[in-house]
Amino acid sequence: MLLSKIHQTNTVNSDKQIEYTLISCIMTKYIITLILCCAMTAVFAQNEEVWTDAKAPDAVLREFIKNYGDAKATWREMDGTYEATFKLIGMPATVWYDSTGHRKNVVVDIKEDQLPSIARSYIDRNYPKAKITRAQKWTDDEKVSKFQAEFKTKTEQKNLLFTSRGDLIKELE
Repeated sequence: MLLSKIHQTNTVNSDKQIEYTLISCIMTKYIITLILCCAMTAVFAQNEEVWTDAKAPDAVLREFIKNYGDAKATWREMDGTYEATFKLIGMPATVWYDSTGHRKNVVVDIKEDQLPSIARSYIDRNYPKAKITRAQKWTDDEKVSKFQAEFKTKTEQKNLLFTSRGDLIKELE
């Protein structure tokens, strides 16, 4: 009789111990998942570029006026780089300056027929039914120009970068 009571008590304690162990294991998994989610959010948040509305320094404004006259621009800043978005001959344009007023890059939307003929031929030959959705001219601080063409086919969207002559440099992501 005494042995059966001891056995019942041990069984009840054993069941409760198993239950507590299961609850503890489940809670541990939830806590680890929560910590991982928070860590991933922090990692991805650090990779975001954060542009803030800004007033450009005088050196940057002087260079902008020297290059683009009285064009009305919207300014943003990130890590000492100043970005101005404006219209250039009626087309959207963006220019980037460092804090000393040195122009780093300028990009201007252009019409499809302003792409180099070799670039247009490449697209026509390799993507016969492609429709160009955007064309841009990029000019760096050494005045080297490149052309970018975004286009759609029936099944995909492509973004290609060409030299000033029209030779393919690479496909952009």
